[in-house]
Amino acid sequence: MNTTIQRIVFSALLLSSPLSVAWASGAEKGLSRYDPKTLAFVTNRDSNDIAVIDTETDRVIARIPLGAMSNAHMAQPTHDGKKLLVSATGRNQFLVVDLATLNIEHSIQTGAAPEHFGLTPDNQYATVGNMGDASVSLVDLNAGKELQRFAGFPEPHGFSFSPQNKKVYVSSFGAHEVRSFDLPTQEWAMRHPIGTTHRAATQKPKPYQSALKGVAHPTLSMDGKYIYAADGDSGQVGIIDVENDRLISTIKVGKAPWRAYASPDGLWMLVLNNGDHSISVISTATQKVVATLKGGADMSGVNFVQGGQKAYVVSQSEGAVDVFDLRTFKKINRLKLGENLTLETAATSADGKKVYVASSSDGVNRIADVGRFPWGISILGAASANYCH
Repeated sequence: MNTTIQRIVFSALLLSSPLSVAWASGAEKGLSRYDPKTLAFVTNRDSNDIAVIDTETDRVIARIPLGAMSNAHMAQPTHDGKKLLVSATGRNQFLVVDLATLNIEHSIQTGAAPEHFGLTPDNQYATVGNMGDASVSLVDLNAGKELQRFAGFPEPHGFSFSPQNKKVYVSSFGAHEVRSFDLPTQEWAMRHPIGTTHRAATQKPKPYQSALKGVAHPTLSMDGKYIYAADGDSGQVGIIDVENDRLISTIKVGKAPWRAYASPDGLWMLVLNNGDHSISVISTATQKVVATLKGGADMSGVNFVQGGQKAYVVSQSEGAVDVFDLRTFKKINRLKLGENLTLETAATSADGKKVYVASSSDGVNRIADVGRFPWGISILGAASANYCH
């Protein structure tokens, strides 16, 4: 099976430019001579490794083996670019890789099936969502050990950190809520019900919880003041005031919203509604929906370019990326990347000139030798925030 990383290249003068082919060759041990912001880390689920792409040459320059049956879900560099954090879902471990040597420095046992995780701004702690046993692990990265494991999180899926009040916000895809955790005391603070469906799910759990679509991710606004959390069942977005740690508003969006994505200029939150193939544009100034855009099927992510003036929206099952001008709220292009492609996640280079899209299915190789079943991509200092699905 051919697996791909598609590279979309654009300029400020053109709406889009053709995809170019870049063939990879060679590899080297250690990444200390590279600026970490020029590297893209690709999580390959089936080949149990991480491919490292030099975004200046679009070549695979290194491969980090994770061990048999690791089936990693997500990888993210620390904020200083010295370590790479990996959730080894298949082995119930959280890995810390030294990027200077490419060696695994810590293999930390977590709960069952760790997938998504968050990293504190000071690189001290990681919070890891264990999808297999409904728990969250608090990991000390310096000591290389799990400090605590908290139960009671149905499918813990997303994390955001608030530097102001040193809280982490955790969403559960199997629940209609976001919970806040106080890092200094290492205690849970508040539970925020999102939308109105949680009342019905509480009263009649059996018919609702079997096919429940809760909150995938608590998205922090660019100014760090608010959390935007989309509830998949109610079609609503809850807004949490971070300073006071309280829910202040609920906004109606489209059907089955996936999650919100913050534009780098801080002006907009884009909410992908996979139930009706629409995109709700929320103004962060008014906290209201100001536009509804026509998206694609199975939208899995948004990458912003030109400081937030354009949005590239990935349509997973259609093998396409829709491009929107956020100054006019118009679709200006659709980039069809190939036939029979399954697009996963994407990352924008730190200089904002390229968007890299992972395709886990058959297709034409744009960057070769990436690995089997590329799933996630992460870039340090990306011009648009990294995300996983």
